[in-house]
This record gives sequence, structure tokens and C-alpha cells, in this order.
Amino acid sequence: MDVIEIAGANLLRDAADGWQLQASVVSQDRTRLACILRVGQRFRVERFLRGHMRPQWQGEWWVQQPQHSITDSGQQAQVPADEWLAPVG
Repeated sequence: MDVIEIAGANLLRDAADGWQLQASVVSQDRTRLACILRVGQRFRVERFLRGHMRPQWQGEWWVQQPQHSITDSGQQAQVPADEWLAPVG
């Protein structure tokens, strides 16, 4: 497992899952993160909210949300990523 910092919050990545991080984009209000990952010819969009984890983890973390999207191209993956990052309200 690796911890990387994105926009002032930590992201815990499991390098053993085989998915390679292609892009990470933060919403304008810096509360939501979309990561586009690739394995082979498939792309996966993971969604995160900025928050806090268990007490033993200090600082702010990107907390993964249960929904994700799998697409056949990076261009298709950009659509659900943009939807997640769109301003609320």
C-alpha cells in the first residue's frame, strides 16, 4: 500500500490491485476527488470525498465512495469523473 498526497489530503492506494493511476482531478471546492485508473484496455473511475479516517490516521484523507464506473476508453471515463466533480447546487 502506498500513501500519496493529492491537494492537501492523503490517498491510500493498494498497488497490488493492478490498476494504474492515469489521472486524478479535484473539484473546485476541493472536497471531491475523481481518479481514473487503467488496467489493460479498461478504465475505472473511483470517487472520493475529503474527510477523516479512524483516529490512528492523522490529517485529512480522501475517503473512497462505494460507487465506481468501468469504461472502455479514457475519454468515456472522463464523463463520470466530470459528473462527480461538477459543482453541487
